[in-house]
Amino acid sequence: MNTSDSRHISERDFEDVWGARAKPDGELFTYGEVVNLPTKQVWTVYEDGGVGEDGRTDSNWYATPGMTPGFALGYLITNTAWGEETPDAIWYLDDDECAREDRRLQLTGL
Repeated sequence: MNTSDSRHISERDFEDVWGARAKPDGELFTYGEVVNLPTKQVWTVYEDGGVGEDGRTDSNWYATPGMTPGFALGYLITNTAWGEETPDAIWYLDDDECAREDRRLQLTGL
């Protein structure tokens, strides 16, 4: 998987355009913390775990619109509400840890 995959919102667009965010410390929200928020601004984070064409296990984290407790690693909140046709997003692309942390520190002002 890469950020140019047209089936997913890229990790950067998800943060920059949609305003996706976790807690200030980077932890995902729990179900109890998001259950009373506007549903269309809550996303469920999950790990696909599938095997790609290269034979490697997909260890990226994705976010799907809405609350799906059965397979949730946790939840995110966005500034922009999702719609019925909104695709899943990439939340954690496993190959870019340093750049991701730099961006999150800038966004949170830490």
